[in-house]
Order: sequence, then structure tokens, then C-alpha cells
Amino acid sequence: MLFKRPVITVLFIYVSAIIIFDYAGFFSPDKHSFLIYNTGQKRVVITGKVIDTPSIKTNGQEFILAADGINGIRIKEKVLIYAPQAYKIEYGDLVCISGKLSKIEKPVFPYTFNYNLYLQRQNIYTKFYLYTFELTGKKPDKIKALALKANKNIEEKISSYFKEPSSSVLKSMFIGSSYFSDKETKTDFINTGLIHILVVSGWHIGFCVVIIIFILKLLSLPLKYIYALTIPVVFFYTVMTGANPPAVRAAIMASCILLSLISNREPLIYNAIALSALIIFIFNPQTLFTASFQLSFMATLGIVYLYPKINNIFSGIKNKIFRFFWEIASVTLAAQTALLPLLIFYFGQLSAISFLANILIVPVIGFIVGLSFVFYIATFISSHLALGISAVLSLILSAVLGIIRFFANLNFSMVDVKVPSIIEMFFYYFALITMIEFRKNKKILYGLAVAFVLMIFIPFEKQSFYRTFKTEKNTTIHIKNKREGNIIVFNEIKKDNYYFQGLNRYLLSSGIKKIDKFYSNQKEIRNKLPKITVSAIYDITDFKN
Repeated sequence: MLFKRPVITVLFIYVSAIIIFDYAGFFSPDKHSFLIYNTGQKRVVITGKVIDTPSIKTNGQEFILAADGINGIRIKEKVLIYAPQAYKIEYGDLVCISGKLSKIEKPVFPYTFNYNLYLQRQNIYTKFYLYTFELTGKKPDKIKALALKANKNIEEKISSYFKEPSSSVLKSMFIGSSYFSDKETKTDFINTGLIHILVVSGWHIGFCVVIIIFILKLLSLPLKYIYALTIPVVFFYTVMTGANPPAVRAAIMASCILLSLISNREPLIYNAIALSALIIFIFNPQTLFTASFQLSFMATLGIVYLYPKINNIFSGIKNKIFRFFWEIASVTLAAQTALLPLLIFYFGQLSAISFLANILIVPVIGFIVGLSFVFYIATFISSHLALGISAVLSLILSAVLGIIRFFANLNFSMVDVKVPSIIEMFFYYFALITMIEFRKNKKILYGLAVAFVLMIFIPFEKQSFYRTFKTEKNTTIHIKNKREGNIIVFNEIKKDNYYFQGLNRYLLSSGIKKIDKFYSNQKEIRNKLPKITVSAIYDITDFKN
């Protein structure tokens, strides 16, 4: 089966090689970074080119620099720059900067976001705090500069016609803006499992392809020319929206399918998915290990593999409205079934109302994105026309935000769950595929049921352990044994809410919702652990004694 599809075979071999190399430490920072050996110095001088648009943060701005020199030594490496907002920095600037170069901190607790590893997978191994800045020239890529200029123009137009929070939401949906003036609104999207619609991804790219093909068909062009012209426009839109990984992957996949249509070949979807993944891995093999890639790739496979099977359950529905909503429900169920273990693995949480929220909201989002294209074109034709379209969009956005806020405020909107092991995740997918492919074979299904029961009773975590999590500010010890259960020793030398949030997430993701003994120098410990039952609290001196 595999060897009949050479692209899938090559991908399988290539992925296996990447995993082996990663396990052997081939991608470790000490083998790929020269800058990491220069950290700790009081001041270094770095030259290079700004390769993205600086993003505004609470205490300044940050951007990625393609460094070409440090203290006069030639290098070629990316570095994350933190700079004061006072400096006017743009994409394509050639700069000479001085400041402090540092390593990126690793998280103290498991199951918390590993920003250090996240940047490593993008070949960024160090961060730089800027002290002085000198502009030495400009060398932007013309196409990217044009795309970013269009992005800025769209942002300005949206800001002019829309009020908050509709303005921020529309910018995120349409052009992938990450800035949110209202943090509560963003939290509502997270708690309802709808955060994916605020990131330009496969859904947006697919809709963009449909719109471009529709417009080009009005010009009565041959289909081959239409497909050929669609590819560069899709990539231009992808760059304009920030070229985030999900959008780039979707653009590559769409291009593979369009190229197959141009060459008069049937677009085999599995081959297209495999080819797009292979292209991505060739440019950056570490993409394989990112949550973003795994989630989008698994969602795509889930839809392709499971959607037809789920949709056929009620294939006899005649009513067009019911049929439409069932198809949306089928796509949502297919994607969420495929993503379930990964979502729990990476976030330790599940949205209990995500399925219903996606069915109600996602169809409307497609209409909003389409109408946003019309709105932007209208701003060049007539301000009155643009104002009318923006009024309609504002009403739709207000209704959508109202529904999302209602769902997010439900007490059970987000549920904390134990993070599964790799073995448990493997068994989930194995069981899912087996049940589908061998649903008529009772012997196999019975064997699967027995294996599932055994999985429940097999302990995948040590019954007794002693774990220490320590920083310069605080120390936490987690002890577990059969006699006394879970014991936490927490010594806070300096107040650090971020550290305590990490402890909270570690406990919940470990499936621990009850602490039998808690030794601490903090009196109000229960207020800091709202979702965890603390049976007994002792002063930390009692533990030392």
C-alpha cells in the first residue's frame, strides 16, 4: 500500500530519520548556535536584518533578527530581540545593536508552555535585550514588503470603521493580527474552543482559494490559467497575514492540489497532504515536533478520513438546512475526534462546549471573512458603501461575540483533565482506526475491548516518587507514596505568581486534584489553588523538623 504511493513512502522514511536525529541530539542548541556561547556577557554588538514586523508588547516591542555578525565575527543565525517602544523599527531594516545576550529560560514545571523549546524549533536559541540601536540601511524583500504594507493598510481601514472589540476580532480573523485590546474577549474564544478562528489557517486559505477562483472565472479565463494565477495570490495573502505556520502549510497544500489540477491529474488528497508535509520538513525538519503542525496536520487527516464516514450516518437527510448543519457538525466532529488526545496532551484542558460552539459559529466565520474582502475593496470605491458594509459586519460580529461570551461564562466551558502518556495516545488512535476498519469483525472488537480494560488498570505512572522543582526564587517538592498520598512542600522566597500558576497547571495536568499534606510558608494557600482540594496545611518548619 505504502510503496504504491511513493510520496507517502518518502515522507515516512524522512520523518523516521528526523525522529532518530532528534533523539540523538542532532538539533540541540550547542550544535546549531554560535550565539549561545556568547550569553552572559555584559554587552555585545550584533549586526543583521529585521525579518518580521515588530510586535508591540506591554513593556516594549519584540522582533526577530537574522544576525550576520557578533562583535565583528561573521555568523548566520536568528535571534529574538526585545527593544523599547521608542525605537522605530521596521521589517527590512539593517541594524547595528548593542545589548545583553541571554539564553531563553526553560519552564520549571512539566505541562507548562515551553517557550524555550518553541523558539528552538524555529531555529532561535537566544534572546537579546537592546540597549542602543543604529539603522545602517534597508533591504526588504519587495514582495514581502508589499504584503506587509497591505496588511498595515487593512488594519488601518478596520480601525477606522470598527469599534473594539469587533475591530481586534476582525483583524485576527481576516489578516491574523495577534494584538487584542480586550484580553477577556480572547479568553472567551479560548474557553469555547474557538481560538482557531482568530488565527489565519487552513479554513481561511481554503476560503481565499474559493474567492480567487470565483473572481477569475468571471474573466472567462481557461481553468489552467485560473489555477496557475491562484497560487501566487494565495501565497501573497499568506505573507500578508504574517505567514504563520498553519497558513503556510495550508498554502503549500492548496498549491499541491492546484498544480495537480493544472497537470490534468486527479488530486489525491493523501498525496497532497504528504507532499506538503515533506516540503515543510525539508525547509525546517524541526517543524515535525511543534504543536501547531501536529494539530493542523491531525485535524486535516481527521477530516479527510473520518468526515465521509460520519457524514454518511445520516445520508438520508433531505432538508437542505438540516443537511447543511449536519455537514458542518460532521466536519467538526471528525476534526475534534482526531485532535482529542493532542489537545489534552498540549493544553491539559478540554472545552466541554467546543463542539456546539463550532457548529454555530464556524459557518458564520466563513461569511465574515468573505464579507471582509468585499469591505476592503469597497474602501477604495466609496466610503459610504464601505460604511454600509461595516455596519452589517459590526452587527454580525456583535451577535457572534454575544454567543461566544454566553458559552464562555458557563461553569463547565473549560474542564481540566490529566495529560495522557504517549502509550495512551497511541492506543487511542490504534483503537479508533481498528473500530472503523474492522467494525464488522466481532473478534477484533472484543479483543480491543479487553485491551481497553487492561489499559485502565495498568499504572503508567510510578506509585512513589520524589520530584523537586527549583528556581532562584522558589522551591517546590512533590512527594507521592502509598501511605501518605500526595505531599507538596512549597517554599516561596520571593513572590512569583507565574511560578505558582506553573505549579497549579502541573498538578491539574498530572490528574492531581487533592493534596493530602501541604507544607508552606504561605497562609492563604487555598486561594492560590482554587481547583485543588487541600486536606491539611502545615507550616514549612514542621516538614524541616
